[in-house]
Amino acid sequence: MGAVLKKEEFDFSYSFRVRYAECDAQGIVFNANYLTYFDVGITEYFRAHGLPYGESSEKLGLDFHVVHCSIDFKSPARFDDTVEVFVRGSFSGVKIFWDLAIYRENTALCSASLVYACVEIRGGGLKRVPRELAQNLGLNEG
Repeated sequence: MGAVLKKEEFDFSYSFRVRYAECDAQGIVFNANYLTYFDVGITEYFRAHGLPYGESSEKLGLDFHVVHCSIDFKSPARFDDTVEVFVRGSFSGVKIFWDLAIYRENTALCSASLVYACVEIRGGGLKRVPRELAQNLGLNEG
């Protein structure tokens, strides 16, 4: 992965405060919690685009499963830090590709890429990402 994308390269962000329960014995955010932070960021991305995740999945008969994730850690977040998760997405075929980064002010804490597979709720088969959904979410094709 390497370099973290700059804040300006994203089209959405969501900020929150680190809770004590998310920290490990060293007083920093336990690494597995970053996946939760990314999930919250993507959920809020859906909401900001007028598609609350639960409602849109039910309405469209689609769900999304994480099939790949990679995280590059740069600097730790600590209890009570205000952090911001940045999100941008693109799609191709049955997949949505998410680029993410978490910052504390101007300090990059980590970056990640997640890949979602689009799945039919009934039957569980893979389904192409509907073009209308991609447009509503502002996803670029590629």
